[in-house]
Amino acid sequence: MQTAANRRATFKALHEKGRAFLMPNPFDTGTARILDGLRFDALATSSAGYAWTRGVKDAEGLISRNEALSHAADVISATSLPVNGDLENGFGDSPEDVVETIKGAIEVGLAGCSIEDYTTDPRKPYYPLDLAVERIKAAVDAKNTIAPDFVLTARSEGPVQTEHELEETIKRLNAFVEAGADCVYAPELKDKEQIARVLTAVNAPLNILAGRKNFHLTRKELGDMGVARVSIGAGLARIAFGAFITAAEDMKDGGAFGAFDRASGIIDFEDFMKAKP
Repeated sequence: MQTAANRRATFKALHEKGRAFLMPNPFDTGTARILDGLRFDALATSSAGYAWTRGVKDAEGLISRNEALSHAADVISATSLPVNGDLENGFGDSPEDVVETIKGAIEVGLAGCSIEDYTTDPRKPYYPLDLAVERIKAAVDAKNTIAPDFVLTARSEGPVQTEHELEETIKRLNAFVEAGADCVYAPELKDKEQIARVLTAVNAPLNILAGRKNFHLTRKELGDMGVARVSIGAGLARIAFGAFITAAEDMKDGGAFGAFDRASGIIDFEDFMKAKP
């Protein structure tokens, strides 16, 4: 098993312009073992995927810092790959809250993490730019003191549908880069022209979210554009939970059990699971 320092170094080295390395998101230890066995470059936790396993909604402050970091530690223990943490808004509004989250992330062995500018308050969903930047700057200072090669990703959560919204996103991403973020991420980006605009305007590795409906750019196309990293977010969890619901509804409403004809045989995934020593 690699040390935390080795995982950080490996993860940081992956963030090259145009590499478009693929970073899927398990939602528990078993799915982490499967993805480890398939030998991706890196893994990442999913705040939504984990929240659903706990029976709660995502991004509403229902998962605590300790719970998220404990989940991250479980994923890390199931793989030798670098793991990035989806740590939402840092589990608090203040820069000090974010610093505590960064310290905890490094302590449990994450190779990097993302911090959002989403507040979890639907009345005021995004932090003002000055506070959002202050929070990222505090995170940068903390990780540079403890583990400079820890990859800090700053996320701008706002919409990008209009020209004004896209310009605001670019403004925020550039401010985060100036504050010292190692990577940037705007989850709403999926249009090729908009991604190209951001790549031209922002001088930092860019993460693109591919695990969603109506996303049709390939990894090669993203790499050719200059994207550094491709994540899946809650995409795999949505597929898993969706298949579960479909099968359950088939049983309840149709009284038949044909859904299980579509299921993988246990041998198809149990080979990835840990056996007795």
